[in-house]
Amino acid sequence: MDDAFLDREAWQRMLEREGVRSSAQGIAVGLLRRDDYRGRCGTLLVWEQGACGLHAAFRPYAGVAPDDLGLLLVADDPALASLREQGFASMAPLIRRRRLDPYILKTMDQLEAGGLADFVEDLALNPPHH
Repeated sequence: MDDAFLDREAWQRMLEREGVRSSAQGIAVGLLRRDDYRGRCGTLLVWEQGACGLHAAFRPYAGVAPDDLGLLLVADDPALASLREQGFASMAPLIRRRRLDPYILKTMDQLEAGGLADFVEDLALNPPHH
C-alpha cells in the first residue's frame, strides 16, 4: 500500500495489541494528518468503540470534527507511523515533542461518560472546563 496512513488493517492490529476495552460507546478518537487539518479536507481515521473493543474506520474530513469525537489527534506522517508501530505508549512523547497535537472536544463529564477520561488523563492532557 502506497499510503500507510490508509492501511486500516495496520491500525486495527495496533488497536488489538493495545487491548483497550470499554463498555461505553458513543465517543470516538480521531486521527488526522497535519496537512489534511491545515487544508481542512482529507481523510479522518476514527477509533470507535464497538461490542468487541476499538475498531478503526475512515471518514471524509471537510474541516469540521464529527460530533461523536471526544479527542482529535493531529500529527505528521512520521509521528503517525510511530503511533501505528509503537502504540499508545508513543503518544505522550510525541505530544511533548509537538509531533502530535491533541484537541479535546468534550467536557470531562462527557469524556467520563464516553469512556475516554482515563485515556485523556494517561496522556496528561487538560480537558476544557465548559
